[in-house]
Amino acid sequence: MAKLDIFYHGSDRKVAVVYGRRGIGKTTLLKEFANGKNMLWFTAYPTTDQMELHLMADAFRLDIVEPRLEDILDEVTKMAEGSTFDHPLLLFIENYPDFAKASGDNGKILHKYVKDIWKKLPIKLVLSGESYMNLEKTLLGKKTVWSDINKMIMEMKPLSFLEARLFMDGLSPEEQVGTYGITGGIPALLDLAERKKPKEAMETIFFCGMRTPYHPEVLMSSELRELSYYNRMLTTLASGNQRVNEIAEEVGKPKDVVVPYMNTLISIGLVKKETPVTEKTNRRKTRYSVVNTSDEFWYRYLTLNFKDVVEDNADELWENVVLPDLDHYLKGVFCRIAQEYIMEEASSKLLPFRIDEIGNWWENDEQNHTTTGFDLVGLGTYSGEETTVFCRVYYDDTPVEIQELKALIELTRKMKTNGSSFYIVFSKAGFHENAITVASAIKNIVLITLDDIIVGLDERSY
Repeated sequence: MAKLDIFYHGSDRKVAVVYGRRGIGKTTLLKEFANGKNMLWFTAYPTTDQMELHLMADAFRLDIVEPRLEDILDEVTKMAEGSTFDHPLLLFIENYPDFAKASGDNGKILHKYVKDIWKKLPIKLVLSGESYMNLEKTLLGKKTVWSDINKMIMEMKPLSFLEARLFMDGLSPEEQVGTYGITGGIPALLDLAERKKPKEAMETIFFCGMRTPYHPEVLMSSELRELSYYNRMLTTLASGNQRVNEIAEEVGKPKDVVVPYMNTLISIGLVKKETPVTEKTNRRKTRYSVVNTSDEFWYRYLTLNFKDVVEDNADELWENVVLPDLDHYLKGVFCRIAQEYIMEEASSKLLPFRIDEIGNWWENDEQNHTTTGFDLVGLGTYSGEETTVFCRVYYDDTPVEIQELKALIELTRKMKTNGSSFYIVFSKAGFHENAITVASAIKNIVLITLDDIIVGLDERSY
């Protein structure tokens, strides 16, 4: 809201672009921003040019029999003449890629009005869309007509665990982690699953006779062909196969075919590519993963058991498939929460070090096809010198013992670092007395439980 207010009141920019996946809250945010202001709102629809213009004229309450885009924008120009630069006319076009695709001239004509005809008029244009990939083709790319316009660009991302907890009143810490993982911090899904335990959240989002319109297939179907291979690759990733040769073997495609598929999934925000935080250019250690934990849950459990989804067998799926593997899946969710927690604590100066960059590090054993490494590695400073923060995350019902602390420290010897080191261990079940004793005697070992995180977040709740 603060960024949008700057755009509205003080910015010399005439165009704002807001994008993010379906259900992320674009419409909710923009309508809150538009509340009480002089504005026109149009939600584009994927259709032919003439129907699109009829819909636009109708949305603006214009009585034009056979509207041209110029006719509509001329009327907008007249409306703006009664506005001031302190209170400009806001023109919203939702789903801008659909508007641009309805006719190849729509974007060019709108651009001409913004750049020339509206140059000295108090009109602010707000364009939104679900996918960066489609917006890149129609609005944000260097080859589009809009490349010469100085735009405010804002990506909306899922809510953090701290923010998402506002939807989880009454749930235990473990239930909060589970529901957060299943919703992925997506506001529309959190709204559906408000105050629901993980199993209930799963049923509400993925069962109940129909799936929600926020599933990754909906996003992909609007942008991609050959959904069968994309779905297969996402299922493979969610099942734990992260390296390109593993993915290629699972889907039955050569590696040089898999990589372009992965790049496409990256471009629409469903997949991310990682390298170790200290080896950014090491292509041999590249691995892929699903970005959002809700998508990962869907592809990890439900696509492989789609019969249960169709037949509404939520109880059977939960007991036989999800529950036995849940801690393994939630370790990844807990790892994301731990990263958020570390960054927040460090930026608030509640930890002895500063973190400038955080990622992870791993080592591949090609012979045995295994990987060992850290769940998180932070690079920063301590007392003015370089420091490395090594983290391990445990999400099971066994308290962490001293052996795990020793294994963490031993593993650090395989990684080349400069300066001092800190070791942080996160545990859902807490720590054995021997681990607590050792950590209390050594200042660079920090033990953090799930309950510690919840207490820390409660102290800075909204």
